[in-house]
Amino acid sequence: MAGPTRIIFLGGLGEVGRNMLALECDGEIVVIDCGLSFPNEEMLGVDLVLPDWSYLRERSDRVRAVILTHGHEDHVGALSWFLRDIDVPVYGTPLTLGIARRRLDEFGVKADLRAIQAPGELEIGRCKFRFIAVSHSIPDALSVAAITPDGTVYYTADFKLDSSPIDGRKTDEAAIRELAEEGIDLLLSDSTNAERPGRTPSERIVGDTLRDIFHRSHGRIIVACFASNLHRVQQVCEVAEELDRKVAFVGRSMVNNVEVGRDLGHLRVRDDSLIEIGDIERYKRDEVVICCTGSQGEPLAALSLIAAGDHKSVSVTAGDTVILSASPIPGNEPAVHRVINGLYKAGADVYHSETSPVHVSGHAASEELAFMIALARPSYFIPVHGEYRQLALHRNLALEEGIPAEKIEIVEDGDVIELKAGKITRGDRVQAGMVLVDGLGVGDVGPIVLRDRRLLAQDGVIMCVVTIDPRNGDILAGPDLITRGFVHEDGSRDLLDEAADLVLDALEDMEGEDITDWSALKKVIRRALGQYVWEQTRRRPMILPVIMEI
Repeated sequence: MAGPTRIIFLGGLGEVGRNMLALECDGEIVVIDCGLSFPNEEMLGVDLVLPDWSYLRERSDRVRAVILTHGHEDHVGALSWFLRDIDVPVYGTPLTLGIARRRLDEFGVKADLRAIQAPGELEIGRCKFRFIAVSHSIPDALSVAAITPDGTVYYTADFKLDSSPIDGRKTDEAAIRELAEEGIDLLLSDSTNAERPGRTPSERIVGDTLRDIFHRSHGRIIVACFASNLHRVQQVCEVAEELDRKVAFVGRSMVNNVEVGRDLGHLRVRDDSLIEIGDIERYKRDEVVICCTGSQGEPLAALSLIAAGDHKSVSVTAGDTVILSASPIPGNEPAVHRVINGLYKAGADVYHSETSPVHVSGHAASEELAFMIALARPSYFIPVHGEYRQLALHRNLALEEGIPAEKIEIVEDGDVIELKAGKITRGDRVQAGMVLVDGLGVGDVGPIVLRDRRLLAQDGVIMCVVTIDPRNGDILAGPDLITRGFVHEDGSRDLLDEAADLVLDALEDMEGEDITDWSALKKVIRRALGQYVWEQTRRRPMILPVIMEI
């Protein structure tokens, strides 16, 4: 007798980003989305954060495919690492695959990419996957209905109910209604904007705001937005063409996505409207629009370099206009504010989401989320994609729409939901969590390394070097103290000399102990040095004893 269908949540629960879940049916596994997230302020030195897919790696012979819902990094960004572990076909719409292919090529990863459409269907094993178009801040997005022998699971992915989308591709409410008539046993719905009342405005209002700003600008115009937001890029190009301004794109991801978007017809702009960034000085400042990356204040992104005066091709002077056409991701506010301050110092007129309607979200607000629940009429409901408070608020919306409390679950990464005969229960948890990418290292930075980095960042380090004769334990040289990030050695010589004397006294007082026992020596050094430093400075630097033999 076949076991239940299992939904395994590997990322995107209790957090924004790193979206990944797996559907296991009759022993075959299909992965839906494979996203990454970006490090928070406590993850010092970390570049990216991946889901922990150990559960899938251990069952790689049973994984059949990956289905991608759209091309945002939090849904496709981890694919380059995943496919190195588990080589399976990847399904997505043409734009999603086009964006994913660029990233895979950069990492030298070969992949079997297979195009799907919405509406469309795909059979894998005993499961049928139905694809339904949704409106989002990137074209070609879709939601997924998994029709299994145990019931139907509908995963909205990221969506909004935009009544006038830029590309005319609305969320397909008729298809969702048809699916609901057949019966949706479990609804998994995006919770990102559950805290926002009402409805998310249409993308078109940003175009109206851009048009107004462009008409009032008399210098160079720089627009920073997410490279994947081709709807926003389309509106920038349309307004630029209305004013006979040339458009230049800056930032590797921006250039790559624009090329893919133009090739697939999602970005429509005349060839004679585009110029290379290196040619902008051939035009007057009021004849150019620059569309760039860096709306989140990333240190090496184009806008940050421009604000600091370090970009090799683009400068900002008084009379120029800069538009940050994106809202800061939670945690990025300080970096974004630094960039804005730099632009103001350069004399630019700056527009951003806190002062002007230059950005709208791609996610449904609370009224739209409630409408989706009413439209889908699921037997069971699980909010996904969001921090815990957003999941909890989405749960409240489901209660207001008449779903009984006992048929709503809030899950976390690693939780497993089992579906059998249209009813859900909780299964045993699986390993899940975060895998940190630091440079070329994947997973080699963990809690202990991050703790040490935080200590180093807070109070610095003291290295205590002692040279000892291993034959008799005589101290031949030292203790010598070397500090980094604790105190300036030249200005604190007295403090360090006294600390060294105390360490020497402690070592010479090791009566009855084997002074050639290096672990005992290090313990004495840490204790003596740590106690003195705390008494004198109320700081706790990391103490690294170094024992040398001669």
